[in-house]
Amino acid sequence: MLVPGIANLRVNRWTPNKITIDLVGYDLTGGTFAQQVRSYRDAPGSAIISLTNATAGTQGISVAVVTTGNIPTTTLTLQYDEATIEGALAYPASGVKAGSDVVVYHDLHVTGGVLPKTRLIEGTFTIAAGVTQ
Repeated sequence: MLVPGIANLRVNRWTPNKITIDLVGYDLTGGTFAQQVRSYRDAPGSAIISLTNATAGTQGISVAVVTTGNIPTTTLTLQYDEATIEGALAYPASGVKAGSDVVVYHDLHVTGGVLPKTRLIEGTFTIAAGVTQ
């Protein structure tokens, strides 16, 4: 069993967002990826944000693998469209004071490739309030 890494992510409201994560020592070519963002761990119902495999440059999770000296590195790029972040728990639905950051939770799973269904990373997911819209 792989112990998930902790990745406390932060995205900005009012802009598109892209987060890159390198997994050194893993070739996850052919894996199916899924990330969900929820108000709390084990929250029922639909996710606030849900990403799956996508082509680089579009919303979702894109994957690239480079091997250097027999050591593979899988690079995951998590891309969120501006509209997705703008619509995610804006005030008053967030329950936090208008203009405050919203802190929720996420994890990212992979199925297939060289691993069975595995939680790769988990942590907080902060939607940072902004000014310029």
